[in-house]
Amino acid sequence: MVVSFKWIPLLALLGTGAPAAEQTEVLLRGVVSTSLGPAVGARVTAIDPDSAIRISGFTDGQGRYELGLTNIGRYRLEARAGSESAYRLDVEVSVGATADLILTPDPDVLTAVPSDRWLALLPDGEMKREFILNCTSCHEIDAQRVLIDGHARTRGQWASAFAAMRAIDQYALLPQDFDDAAYGDWLAQHWTDDSVRALEPRVPAEAGALAGIRITEYPLPIDGELPHDLVVGPDGRIWITAFFNDVIWALDSASGEFQTFALRGAGAEGWGQARALVFDARGRLWVLLGGTHELVMLDPASGATETHAIGMYAHSLALDSQGRVWFNDYFARAERIGVFDPETGTVEHLPLPSAGLSEAAGLPLPYGLQIDRAGRLYSTQLAANTVALYDTRSGESKLIPMPHDNVGPRRPAVDAGERLWIPEWNTGHLSRFDPESGTFERFQLGSSALGGYDAEVDPVTGEVWVTGALAASMVVFDPESRRSLEIPLPTNPAYTRHLAVDPRNGDLWSAYSSLPAAKPRVVRIERAARQALSASRAAAP
Repeated sequence: MVVSFKWIPLLALLGTGAPAAEQTEVLLRGVVSTSLGPAVGARVTAIDPDSAIRISGFTDGQGRYELGLTNIGRYRLEARAGSESAYRLDVEVSVGATADLILTPDPDVLTAVPSDRWLALLPDGEMKREFILNCTSCHEIDAQRVLIDGHARTRGQWASAFAAMRAIDQYALLPQDFDDAAYGDWLAQHWTDDSVRALEPRVPAEAGALAGIRITEYPLPIDGELPHDLVVGPDGRIWITAFFNDVIWALDSASGEFQTFALRGAGAEGWGQARALVFDARGRLWVLLGGTHELVMLDPASGATETHAIGMYAHSLALDSQGRVWFNDYFARAERIGVFDPETGTVEHLPLPSAGLSEAAGLPLPYGLQIDRAGRLYSTQLAANTVALYDTRSGESKLIPMPHDNVGPRRPAVDAGERLWIPEWNTGHLSRFDPESGTFERFQLGSSALGGYDAEVDPVTGEVWVTGALAASMVVFDPESRRSLEIPLPTNPAYTRHLAVDPRNGDLWSAYSSLPAAKPRVVRIERAARQALSASRAAAP
C-alpha cells in the first residue's frame, strides 16, 4: 500500500497519572482526502498500541472526522475510503490535535472487499440463494476462499473445495442434493480473473449519515477463538461464549478487561462447543453446550456451575415466564424442542410439526428461538424455510411457511407489540410476522448477500438491528419510517452471529466469529448510530 501523509508533531499528554474515570476525553480531528478531493464516509480508526482496542468513526460530507478517545496517549491511525487506504502511522493526541490523511489506491484492495461484493458477481436467483444458504452459513466468501495464488479458482479447484468441505462436515449440513459439479461450473463461470479485478469495497450509500457514529472493537483474550453468542449482563458487563475453549468471558467495556469463567470441570469429556446464553430473573447465566448435549448454569458471583444433560445438540435457548429453559434440536432429522425445569431438574422433549424434507434435501436446521409474553415459542428453520410455532401453555403447535421460497430464516426477535422480526439470510430482506393476523410483511435492507443472521429490537426506540454478516456491516431499521441505515464495520471479515442491545444506553454489541477464525473481536456501536438515523430521517424529503 502507498500513502502520502505528514508526520504529526508529538504533542503534550493531558491528565497523565489521573484515574481513567477522571480523564477528559481527547478529541482527534482531521480531514481525509484522496486525489479526487475530500473522502465522504471514509473510516478512520485509532488503535491503542498497548490494549489493541480500536476506536473508529466516519468522515462527514466535507471529509472531516472527529474521534473521541478516552485513553490519552499514543495511537496508531489507519483509514480507508472505498478502494483507497492508508498505512498505519503513529500519532500522539491531545485536545485539538489534528491529523489530516491523504489516501492513495491500495494495490492489495481485494483483501478488504467483503463477501457481499464477491457474491454480487453471481446472478440472483434460486441457485444463488441455495449457494449462500449452504456455503456461507459458517464463514464468509472472500478473497482467501475465491482466489488461489492470486487467480480465481477453476472448476477443478472448486470441486476440490466442495470435497474438502464434505469431508469435514460431520453434521451433514451440506445436503446430498447440492450438485457440486454444477456449482463448480457456475462459480468458475462468474468468478473469473477479469470479473474479480473490478471489485472494490463499497462506498456507503448514506455516507454523510455515518458521521458521529463511534465503533469500538475489543481484542479477545485468546487468539483464534470463535465468540459465538453474547449478552448484556445485569452487572452491565458483556458476557461472551468462547466456542473453541468452553469458557465464558465477561467484558468490562470501560476498562477493556475480561474475566474468564470455566464452563466445564477438570476431567470433563468431549468438546462442549459453548453457544447460546441467557440470564434469568435471579441473575443466573444459562449456557448451551451443543457438542456435549448439556445445559450449564453459571453463578457469576461465585463462578460455580451446575451441568444438566439435555439429550440433544441444541442451537438456541429462551426462557418462559415461569423460568423454564427452552431449546431446539439443531441436527435432528425430526423437528423437536426441549424444556428444562430448574425447579424439578427435569428435561422434556416435545415434537414439532415436520417440514417433510427428504433425506437428500438435508436437515431442517432449527435455528433461532424466541418466546413472547403470550407464551408463543417460535423456532425458525433455516433449511426448511419455515417457522415452528409452539404454545408453551396449551401444547398446540403448527408450522408457518416463510413468505418466499428458500429465504433462510435465521435468528429472530420479538418486539413490544409481540410481532416477530425474522432476518432472511440469502435475500437481504427482513420479514415481520404478526401472530394476530397470521400475515407477513417484508422489508428490503440490502443486497441478496447482506447476510441477515440475527435481529435484535431496541426496547426503548423499537428500532430493529440486523447483522450484515456477509457485508461486514450492521443495519438499523426504523419500522415507523421504514428507513434503514447500513453501518460498515471497521474489520473485514466481520462475520457476526449474535446481537445484544444494552437496555441502559441503547449500545449495540456483537462479535466477529468467522469459522475458521478470522480476526475475532467484540464490537460495540454506540447510541450515536440511532441519532444518525434520526438525522437521516429528518433530512429525507
